Amino acid sequence: MTTNLIIVEGLPGSGKSTTAAMIADELNKKGKRVICVDEGVSEHPADYADYDFPDFETERIKILEKWRSFIETSDKDVIYVFNCIFLQNPMCETMMRFGMDATASQNYISEISEIIKPLNPIIIYINQPDVKEAINSVIDERGNNWLNAVIDYHISQGYGKEHNLSGYDGYIKCLEERKIRELNILQTLDIDYYTISQDMKATEFAELFTSIGWSCPENNQMNQAIEYSTKSYIVRHKRKAVATINWLSDYGMNWFLKEFIVHKESQRKMIGTFLYRFSENYIKSTLKENQKVCINLRASKEKENFYHNLGFQKMSENQSDYRMEKIIEG
Repeated sequence: MTTNLIIVEGLPGSGKSTTAAMIADELNKKGKRVICVDEGVSEHPADYADYDFPDFETERIKILEKWRSFIETSDKDVIYVFNCIFLQNPMCETMMRFGMDATASQNYISEISEIIKPLNPIIIYINQPDVKEAINSVIDERGNNWLNAVIDYHISQGYGKEHNLSGYDGYIKCLEERKIRELNILQTLDIDYYTISQDMKATEFAELFTSIGWSCPENNQMNQAIEYSTKSYIVRHKRKAVATINWLSDYGMNWFLKEFIVHKESQRKMIGTFLYRFSENYIKSTLKENQKVCINLRASKEKENFYHNLGFQKMSENQSDYRMEKIIEG
């Protein structure tokens, strides 16, 4: 991985902070020097904790200066892991606060993109399929004061005011439009990026099968395999599918990893490790305190060490594969 800057993006509730911390942890295990900085901290090396700028041009100048200062003083032997500050913060300001259109947002984010190029940045975008579900999942943790504050921010100025949006549903509409704009902007930039989403197509599934030498079932079978998976994630590098992981579960005591494929050209880039850890974090989120769940899989013999490094233990051996399992706790 030849980068000195990884930025995790996505809407609230998508798991940005958890994912950033997980990425930092995995890089540390590989012997990399890592600095992981969450959003909103007072001493952020590339951002401000206080966004109370009087107008957009003042903000733009200050933020771009901050980015330039960070690039000039950054340690080239360190990988920095941030979240929010490349897409979310600029979009919240340009679109939500100042009511600017998508082109204006894109131009501003493009300026930031040019400044950070010396660090060979990678953007990881968590594309949650259901915005309302993502927000509902974090309300209990963040509380009603947080919810009321973000609703007011989004509907009382800029985009929300212009479109006469109100209440919780208005807030959700703001986020849905923001996600569309962010993904469109990301595709226009000269920057390396990955998306993690849950909308795999059978054609992509087939391409991943073929890339590692597996023979493909017929198209209807692949569609059904995707539809009836308990949870299915796909990683795309730009717009090309590079990895998938598909699960079955009783949502009680067991999860079974049924397909886990990393495109041959994308192997040994930590993509598989990140994707597994990302999906394991989802499984952990379904557990209550003191609950345990068993993750089961069958690993081909040449992949045993990969799963062992992820914490799996060998339970039995056949001629061509191992049955492996792992216990995780809530």
